[in-house]
Amino acid sequence: MHVERLSPAHDLARFCCGNKTLDDWLRHHGWENDRRDLSRSYVLIDEPATVVGYYSLTMGGVRKDRLPKRYGRGLPNYDIGMVLIARLAISSSHQGQGLGRDLMIDAIKRSERAGANAAARFLAVDPIDDAARAFYQRFGFRNIGGDPGGRMYLRLDEATALVDQRGERR
Repeated sequence: MHVERLSPAHDLARFCCGNKTLDDWLRHHGWENDRRDLSRSYVLIDEPATVVGYYSLTMGGVRKDRLPKRYGRGLPNYDIGMVLIARLAISSSHQGQGLGRDLMIDAIKRSERAGANAAARFLAVDPIDDAARAFYQRFGFRNIGGDPGGRMYLRLDEATALVDQRGERR
């Protein structure tokens, strides 16, 4: 298996992760968002060229008052760069094999490179449900009390340190 950038050549019709919102987004918006520079999507490919997972990244900013308290200390009162992991899903037939972890590690590595070039300090995620929230918490993402959208954050340097601890070298 390997990860590559989404292209029009990928067959997305059979991708099914068990969440219609995530399935539909990939099929109907993944490539269009890439083409329009709104996000970049990466697909996990199993031979023969079957899409078994994906994630999407986009850049953004966050004010310190929207961060967990310990993350906001000492930061200025303007938007701080972040990378949003906008979507992450594994096909139903491949769940439970650690592939979500593998995609998250790949997303962290790409986010680190983007952050080095565009000054991102944080990673952010918008969990789609409680299972996704629990998955992101295992990577150290933190909730913000009172955030109606439920966005979670992790400092990018903490994420890359975690990847290194798990034996995944950049």
